[in-house]
Amino acid sequence: MSMVDHDVAWYRRMLDAQPELLNSPWCWTVVLPLTKPVTVADVARRLGGEPAGVEDRAGWDFDEPDGTLHLRQVGPAVLMCQTGGWEGVRDEALRWLSDGASVHSSWWSNANARSLLCYAAFGRVLTRLEYLDDDQPAGEQPDALDEDRAALRDDQDYPAQLAFVERRTGVRLDHAWLDEPHATVVIRRPIPDDPRPPGTFGSTDPDLTAMFLLADEPTQRDALRWLLDLLADEHDLRDEPAVHAVLDALPQVWPTGEDLAHQLSLLRAALTQAVDTSPAMSPERWQHYYRMRAGEAFTAMVPRPPGPSYRTDALWYAQHALQQRWPTIRADLWRRARRQGGRETGAMDTR
Repeated sequence: MSMVDHDVAWYRRMLDAQPELLNSPWCWTVVLPLTKPVTVADVARRLGGEPAGVEDRAGWDFDEPDGTLHLRQVGPAVLMCQTGGWEGVRDEALRWLSDGASVHSSWWSNANARSLLCYAAFGRVLTRLEYLDDDQPAGEQPDALDEDRAALRDDQDYPAQLAFVERRTGVRLDHAWLDEPHATVVIRRPIPDDPRPPGTFGSTDPDLTAMFLLADEPTQRDALRWLLDLLADEHDLRDEPAVHAVLDALPQVWPTGEDLAHQLSLLRAALTQAVDTSPAMSPERWQHYYRMRAGEAFTAMVPRPPGPSYRTDALWYAQHALQQRWPTIRADLWRRARRQGGRETGAMDTR
């Protein structure tokens, strides 16, 4: 067994023994000093907390207040853990955390089948990955992690993400310290978000998002129906009642309604379960994964209160469902939006 495989196996055993660690959102962050020391108080201060508010306490809770950070000094490094939050992968936080330091962070949400891996240094976000095999990494140096992730690219599970962070930092992300007295602080005034486009896709492809939102509402609906129609055929979703309802509505109106949102939520759960129960890294699992992403594109079409939802995120899910075909599909979508969007500004409602 290689050292990489040994590390992945260690984290797999940790998560198998504590399934709650896997089934809820977690964010692990390691801050390593480069030009000046980094302490627990420094990390709290950089994220908008008060060092005087740092207190020792044992344990953690998924219902703890928003902004609760668990901190531990590990030699010169600071290890940070957050349950139910993602402060360690926000660009705004990464820039401050990495002042004179390097930062590596891993976040996942099993319920949303999403994850992030980030690397920042000297106040700059260098690399952002959606998963270890992400072939479209973001950041100022998107290929900075390529060599170290090469041995783990075929493993999309969360143990591999944690093993990757350890490989980069030398710090083991062992949850046992959370049950012992450790530094805890609640960030009451987090660093404000940067101005940003709506939704996930707007952040990854602002050009297509801008062109899309310049188009009037009928043009937006026509473009999305064309895309969703393609996804329904390619991933065998056309016979799903919720998919049928979305496709039927789009020529006239945006699909809405609590019943439809519920149907789409059930469809998403079924598609996610198919991924989770298929053999790891098998062709079957990848087929189910792409089908799940296609189904999520339909889910993005129907607002789900109370949180905001953005119909342009259907493009993000489609991008992952279509993989190598996406550049061609994207070019077609851009032309469809451009034909109308370049002449006049239309409706801006994305919700």
